[in-house]
Amino acid sequence: MKLLASDYDGTLRYEESVTEEDKEALKRWRKAGNLFVMDTGRSMQSAGMEADRNGIAADYYITNNGGMVYDSSRRELSATYLDPVMSLDIMYIAKEIGGVVSYVVNDGYYRHRIIVDRELTEKRYPELEPDMDESELMETGKYAQIVISMAETQGASILAKRINDHFSDQIIAYANKYAVDVVPKGISKASGLDFVREREGISLEDTYTIGDADNDIPLIEYGEHGACIASAEEEIKVHAKHIYTCVAEMIDDILNDEKEDGNA
Repeated sequence: MKLLASDYDGTLRYEESVTEEDKEALKRWRKAGNLFVMDTGRSMQSAGMEADRNGIAADYYITNNGGMVYDSSRRELSATYLDPVMSLDIMYIAKEIGGVVSYVVNDGYYRHRIIVDRELTEKRYPELEPDMDESELMETGKYAQIVISMAETQGASILAKRINDHFSDQIIAYANKYAVDVVPKGISKASGLDFVREREGISLEDTYTIGDADNDIPLIEYGEHGACIASAEEEIKVHAKHIYTCVAEMIDDILNDEKEDGNA
């Protein structure tokens, strides 16, 4: 049995949808007795909605950039949370610096959006409406991930570095296109995959990964078969052992190699 862990946005979901080619390839992958893991920066609420909308079946969901792990029935298996006081500091920073459109706090399953500047265009969460006010959010005390939505990608890179410089003992901030994903220190898409792989007893040799962005680098570098989508930036591609045009191409490559080994 092999395991494929794929990023979602920009890798499996490209230009607002998942292609039929990729959907069919995932079905072939699982029909062959292999595991598929959706490894995403999204919340379980959001990842589940996307999976249902696209008819994708996952054996595991690694969400919040590795902070949470769920099984196929979306039952929580592993959870890591940010320090509550430090989380409030991050929310304060989001409100005080320029170029921030909104910030979204993930409680481990659900996400809650606070609008910071209505004059700026929302690129990350254009359809996510606020469902509570800031005072209510700050009283919850349960923060698995904070995502700061920026007006420009360059602003996201600058802010991620600033947060890492000031809070490196407690958190890690990933620049993710128009957003900065803030998670507990030691958490990454790779750490979530460690949990799944150990639970299933799958070797690194039988583990395959693919991504496309800065927050996918730990995933792309994972194990012996890390891959990157061809549309990714060059600075991301250098971390990959393989480059594929789509997830389906990667799956077909693995399954064909397996078939050839069986016929050898």
